Amino acid sequence: MKIKCLHGYFIFEETKVAQISDFMRYTDLEIIPVQNHFTFADLELAPEFSIKGKPIEIGTAPLPAKVDFAGEPWEVMEANGMVYNFVTQLLQPIQSVTNIVSIDDGGNRFISPGLILPGSLTAEGKRVKDYAAWFSRDTQRFLYTAVAYV
Repeated sequence: MKIKCLHGYFIFEETKVAQISDFMRYTDLEIIPVQNHFTFADLELAPEFSIKGKPIEIGTAPLPAKVDFAGEPWEVMEANGMVYNFVTQLLQPIQSVTNIVSIDDGGNRFISPGLILPGSLTAEGKRVKDYAAWFSRDTQRFLYTAVAYV
């Protein structure tokens, strides 16, 4: 299964039958179909615009927008410095994420023991912004092909 994290907005794409159900069983995270992909339920109605001072309503605790912006939901989140925290199911400022993540260099891939929380810090102090990954149901591992930092 292909996974894209675009500034806290998640796109899951099944490449083989039953990968979505295997992923949900393995991670205890629920994802739903939206248009031509899957994502977390809280992101289903993620806005394509923000108005400075008005709440961005993702999850149960909306945050006020910092800027007027129009674009894809992940662009709106990035413009406002926010990410979706799939653990707490809340939208939060990227700078407020304090999670430490271990990302090992596996040659032409990066390996991490689980889905990376956007905004997480590496041991080197880099903050994870975006990534592309594969979830292998055979090995139950996450292989990251690209990781971008703030």
